[in-house]
Amino acid sequence: MKLKVTSIFRDRDDHVTVYEPETILEVKDKERAKSLIGRGLCKEFKGKTEPAYILGEEHEEVKQTPEPETEPEVSTNTEGDE
Repeated sequence: MKLKVTSIFRDRDDHVTVYEPETILEVKDKERAKSLIGRGLCKEFKGKTEPAYILGEEHEEVKQTPEPETEPEVSTNTEGDE
């Protein structure tokens, strides 16, 4: 969901990034977007302007590809073998 910042606020995750009024955000988490709107920090944006920031991740099931199996490492240390 695209939002336009209406009141300056600091990012909840990194606590460093500051979002200034008129900045366009893409918020992947709908609950987070609703919270920002409900607290008067943002309003929904329907324009075609590209977002300056993308916040969060969508809560979708992500299929993970299994890691390839590898051969166990064999020690080539010959120290002590005399």
